[in-house]
Amino acid sequence: MNRSDKSGSDFPAVRADAWRRLEVFADQMPKYAAERNRVVPGHTNVSQLSPAIRHRVLSEQEFAAFAIERHGFREVEKLVQEIYWRLYWKSWLEMRPDIWTRYCSDRDQFSSGAWRAGEKVMNGQSGIDIIDYFARELTTTGYLHNHARMWFAGAWIHHFGLPWEMGADFFHQHLLDGDPASNTLSWRWVAGLHTQGKSYLARPANIEKYVDLEILDANRAGLERLDGSIANIPSEDPIPERSLPKIEDGEAGHDCEQIGWWLHDDDLQLGEDWKGARAVALLSRDIHVQARYGENRKMFIQQGLRDAAKQMESRAAVEFAETSATATFLGDWADDHGLKTIVAYQPWVGPIRDALPEIESQLCRRGIALQLHRKPSDHWWVGEATAGFFGFWKKVCRNQAFVSE
Repeated sequence: MNRSDKSGSDFPAVRADAWRRLEVFADQMPKYAAERNRVVPGHTNVSQLSPAIRHRVLSEQEFAAFAIERHGFREVEKLVQEIYWRLYWKSWLEMRPDIWTRYCSDRDQFSSGAWRAGEKVMNGQSGIDIIDYFARELTTTGYLHNHARMWFAGAWIHHFGLPWEMGADFFHQHLLDGDPASNTLSWRWVAGLHTQGKSYLARPANIEKYVDLEILDANRAGLERLDGSIANIPSEDPIPERSLPKIEDGEAGHDCEQIGWWLHDDDLQLGEDWKGARAVALLSRDIHVQARYGENRKMFIQQGLRDAAKQMESRAAVEFAETSATATFLGDWADDHGLKTIVAYQPWVGPIRDALPEIESQLCRRGIALQLHRKPSDHWWVGEATAGFFGFWKKVCRNQAFVSE
């Protein structure tokens, strides 16, 4: 366990870097709708800000407001729409958490033979060069263009015949923007499980149309093999009926010396609803190990938490810390500072949410309450993803007062 770290050691200013990237991308925003599907060297046609948005270094609302202010809603509607897909998926999964639970259980049930076959593809040894290129890009950089993700998943499931859960786990380990909802549900969609009658196959013609020649010409070998792919839709039990999730309603605005904030990597930006005197930005290595995060991903989260702690220094007694025993650490931290309540933003369905029962149990034994709180905007999204995305999008536009000219 590594307690408080306020040394000021060098680390990337993650939020400042996200804003710089947004400024650099600003001139490209009106071209996004026409250019977004192309896979080009350096990915200059997309923002590459998904890791910052996933961890709320930069919020969805901040990104949307910036784009609309620069160009007007009509010019950037597709771009803003894509940002809100992430919230749609999160809200959809909140109402069906059993899908995440089932995925976590199933990914550990495959035979050693299936894992060996999957590892060949993960290690860039599939025999289809463009798929191998994407595998190496993912593990090296922690990023893949969205179209490349679809091709990779389509080849994984429908050409190689590998379990979608294993491929989703590969992405979740390495993607800096890896999101339990977006990743899991997108893999299910490609597999043909999310929308009845719809699956996604990686076709050579589509890859040739959208991959820049600089990349494709060096990675053509084996591409023709994908022509033989046919839909390989897995069988599974019916999707659980949706139910509105329990939403905690803690009063996050208490200004009390006996209340401290726990900042975790689901949301690295404290809002104006926070008025506490003490906070910890906690790197939970035990949760990351359980989630099987790769080194690039763990490093990005560490940098984000350090940056968040730095950002809060003027508002509170805040520390960055890391631990391999999250529940024990939080109890010790509360005891050390005489805290009776720890407040945190309610995690979405995923690894941090999975760790809450043990955390709550240990804190309860010490007489410490864990109070979970939703940001007002998040409180609104949950429960709105009752059907397809575009119905959700109409609600977003009304709620956010987006205006289409």
